[in-house]
Amino acid sequence: MNLSIRFFYIIISILFSSFIIYLSFHEDYWLKFWTFLNVPTQLPPFSDLDSINRSLLSLKQGFNPYFENPNDISQTRYMYPKIWLYIFDVLNLQDSLNFNIFCFITVFTYCYTILNLSLLFKNKYLNGILAIFFLSTTNFILLERLNIEIIIFIISCLLLTLNSFFKQNILFVLITLLKIFPIFSIIAFIDNKKKFLTVFICSFLIILIFHKEITVMRANMIEYALIVAYGIGTIAKGLYYYSIHLDLFINDNNYSLFRNSLIFLGGCFTILIYFIFFKFGEKKINSEISLHEKFFLFGGGIYIGTYLTSANIDYRLIFLLFTIPYILINSKNYINLFYILSFLICINSFLFEGGNNYSLEYLIKAGIVHGMKFYIFTYIVITISKIINNYLVINYKFNKSTI
Repeated sequence: MNLSIRFFYIIISILFSSFIIYLSFHEDYWLKFWTFLNVPTQLPPFSDLDSINRSLLSLKQGFNPYFENPNDISQTRYMYPKIWLYIFDVLNLQDSLNFNIFCFITVFTYCYTILNLSLLFKNKYLNGILAIFFLSTTNFILLERLNIEIIIFIISCLLLTLNSFFKQNILFVLITLLKIFPIFSIIAFIDNKKKFLTVFICSFLIILIFHKEITVMRANMIEYALIVAYGIGTIAKGLYYYSIHLDLFINDNNYSLFRNSLIFLGGCFTILIYFIFFKFGEKKINSEISLHEKFFLFGGGIYIGTYLTSANIDYRLIFLLFTIPYILINSKNYINLFYILSFLICINSFLFEGGNNYSLEYLIKAGIVHGMKFYIFTYIVITISKIINNYLVINYKFNKSTI
């Protein structure tokens, strides 16, 4: 039965990816299709992948695309790890045929990976949520831009379903090199001290070796103060713009202090919740983490880390899909159901974007959507604390005689 379903999923994925590639050959069809789906369209098609090609051209012309990127359509400086430039160069993706084949394989694998989640977890409600996600503006913008988050998502799904830790670690190092934020997902290995320590050391070495590159990338990233973004960086930037508009206390001179203060408070809030829901001392712990828990820790860890440290366009919400199977097997109360509702609304945030950014209507829309994103953040922190509590023992003794 599973083989026939997998074959059916392969056929669907081939047809869908062929259709998307066909559209990319005709710019007028491309524009009409994505505009009809309420997705802000860019040319050329698959513009995020195309931007890497343009940055590679700048590099070959003697420029450092992190600082000068004259071949980029919008003159935007390069903001991805340099490994992508090497990959594009080795695969010769500046050749249009190779580029289109690469795009086809990426879309096909992505579509199949989404469909395969229904077989992996076998939950009828998950099937419905996957269908809604596939028709969401978050998914549409991912496909229209063909952002590298798709490739990281595909590799992450493969990583989480492998039994070999050696292969898992190789893939983890790969996705961390491709985009640093998967480093926040190391808590998915918390059930095994040796595995966790290995992944932690690999992550630390990556940060140590590439810290200069990471610093430059962060400097090049744009903080979007929009409904279609999430994170403390987004909230801070939005409050900054309102402060400038209304002539309040946040300005260019103190914005960095204000933003860093919000990040600090967010970190304190996270730690406080952890201490509330994590039980210290001797206790009975589980021996092996479930697949549902592993997926939740992986996707939830990415959301928490990126929420606290940066401003993120909502296509990164794709990793929240990893949290849904665990929620569904524990969805017997309104708190869990509201999490799912918030997720479904947030992945369609592009439907709420638009209008005067300083109007009351926009403020209300932004308040509702960002409130849901903060609810998701809080829920994930609480749930991760509870899951970790089942696999980690921390003895804490306070002895007055030592003072």
